[in-house]
Amino acid sequence: MAYLLEPINRPYDPMLPTPLGFVANPRIFMGTKELKRQFKPVPRDLVHKAVDVDGGSRMPDFFSLAAGHYYVSSRFRAVVEKHAKDVVEYIEVQFNMPANKHPADAYYFINVLGRGQLIDWESSNKRGPTKGIENKRFYDLLWPPDQWAMKTPPLEHPAIWHEVHRAIDDFVYIGSGTNVLVTNELGDALNATFPGQVQLYSIRELQSTT
Repeated sequence: MAYLLEPINRPYDPMLPTPLGFVANPRIFMGTKELKRQFKPVPRDLVHKAVDVDGGSRMPDFFSLAAGHYYVSSRFRAVVEKHAKDVVEYIEVQFNMPANKHPADAYYFINVLGRGQLIDWESSNKRGPTKGIENKRFYDLLWPPDQWAMKTPPLEHPAIWHEVHRAIDDFVYIGSGTNVLVTNELGDALNATFPGQVQLYSIRELQSTT
């Protein structure tokens, strides 16, 4: 089984202007959507050098300041690296905050470098085909993730990854450079270590016929 991983703390959410008691300035940076679509990592020079944080609650170890842009603490990084070494790029960002927020030793913007093609599109809830350029026809996945299906990750598969596009003849099945997928082992370890900070959406795993 695998999960779609998201942080509980998402201050860019317009319905939650100051969720869980932390406010960051600046909150967003621009010019990265096309990079995400192409599964390219965000370069260091486009990431904030420093972020000022305020608010009375403890600072989370996993959070987002803009849609699809995730940050982790050194504590969170240590758990990820036990399961997924060398498939996440960590760009250190200085977070300035008061001591009552119990800051970690460091905070990082992350680029997920793992890639995979495990979604079973025939068994997943999808939309399409829609006609696009060069006579291609496109499918994309429909929410929620428990209506998706995937193959069992092979032993050598990274524990955290983006699902890339799959092209078959004139059909293109669209992956996502913003959706982060994790194996159940990594997802369960993060949930156990950081309760109330991670949102894990289960994806149905197909039973092997061999």
